[in-house]
Amino acid sequence: MKLEKLLGIDFQNVEGLSQVLKREKVSRERFSLEISERDCANAIYAAMKASVEYRGGVFRMDSDTRQHISDAAKWLINPNDTPGLMLCGLYGNGKTTLANAISWLIGFITERELGYSNRKNMPLFTAKEICRLCAASEKFKEQYDAYERLFTMPMLIIDDLGEEPKEVMVYGMIHTPIIDLIGRRYAQQLMTIVTTNLEIDDLQSKYGDRIYDRLQEMLTSIVFENESYRPKEK
Repeated sequence: MKLEKLLGIDFQNVEGLSQVLKREKVSRERFSLEISERDCANAIYAAMKASVEYRGGVFRMDSDTRQHISDAAKWLINPNDTPGLMLCGLYGNGKTTLANAISWLIGFITERELGYSNRKNMPLFTAKEICRLCAASEKFKEQYDAYERLFTMPMLIIDDLGEEPKEVMVYGMIHTPIIDLIGRRYAQQLMTIVTTNLEIDDLQSKYGDRIYDRLQEMLTSIVFENESYRPKEK
């Protein structure tokens, strides 16, 4: 008896077999907020305003910020969009504030909906912190465990991508923490937000073509072209 009859598989139906094999994989569908785009945009706006005012600043809603919020809201409510988001642009123009607002909103809404024990968390680590965790994992189990968890967290924000050293030494071996982390999270299609001050060409130069291509496929980009909101020194 032929193997295809024994297994009940039609190897001639490529499209059908492709759909079956795809279902065998862990679902690509990522977490999304089940609210309207308008409500999501308003909620992100509120979270950003609260965050800035908590720091003692004054939140400025201009046309650039309104567009950034709109783009982020579209991504956040669509479970079939890319698993990640890249916020890129100059210093001080709201990238980290927007990333934190999304994290805050996810936690706030899921806690209200599902209860505290089922709250969804999206922690933020700077790229430098990730490298420090990797380097310290050689001596300290707590740091080793924390570093390893980054690879499997359902949601994660990597802040200031490109500010970190490319390589660190662990157990006498050279490691590339950010490249390894992005590669693993790409393979698992895990929800990831990245902020960076690097331009596209700089990303490609720093991380190489392979990781750059994965970033392009994995992340929806929102480019911040507005100037810094931070007060200028007199």
